Amino acid sequence: MLENLLQVFNKIHVIEEKFGQLSGNKIDNVPPSMSKESAPSFQEALKEAKGEKADKGYPYQYAELINNAAQKYGIDTKLIESIIKAESDFNPKAISPAGACGLMQLMPQTARMVGVKNIFFPEENIEGGTKYLKDLLEKFNQNLPLALAAYNAGPETVKKAGGIPSIIETQNYVARVLKYLQGS
Repeated sequence: MLENLLQVFNKIHVIEEKFGQLSGNKIDNVPPSMSKESAPSFQEALKEAKGEKADKGYPYQYAELINNAAQKYGIDTKLIESIIKAESDFNPKAISPAGACGLMQLMPQTARMVGVKNIFFPEENIEGGTKYLKDLLEKFNQNLPLALAAYNAGPETVKKAGGIPSIIETQNYVARVLKYLQGS
C-alpha cells in the first residue's frame, strides 16, 4: 500500500515539475489554520510519507547546495545553515533595507567580488556567500565571531572597531548565528 502511495506521489511530482508548478516552494492551498510558511514542501511531505525524518531546520531543497559549498570551501554545513537562517530565514528572494539580497544576503558589490552573476539564484548565492565567509575567516585568523561581525557590518568596520563593533544589529547577529550553530 505504501509503495503504491509513493508511486503516486512520485508521478505527481514529475507532472508538477514538467508543468513548472513545483519549484520547491510551499504549497498554496493551505488551510486557514496553517500558515503558508509552516506548510510542508512537497519534498518534506514525500520524506514523511516514506517514513523518513523530515528536515525541519531548513528547506530540503537547499541541502545539496549547502553541502557542495561546504565541501568546496571547507566550511561546516551547520555554519552555512545558521548564517542563511539568520540572514534570510531561507528566503531566496529576500532583500534587506540595506540592499542585501538572496539566501545569504549578499550586497551587490560583494556578490560581484565573489563572482555571483545572479544574486537571487540559490546555488550562486550560497556559493558566493560561503566563499565570502571563507575569505573573512582567513582575514580574521579563523576567529568566527569576528568573521561573522565582518559578514554583517563589513570587514573595515570590524578592523576599525578592533573587534565586534558596538553596533546593536551586528552584536545581535553574531549572537543569533552562534545560537543557531549550537542548535538552540
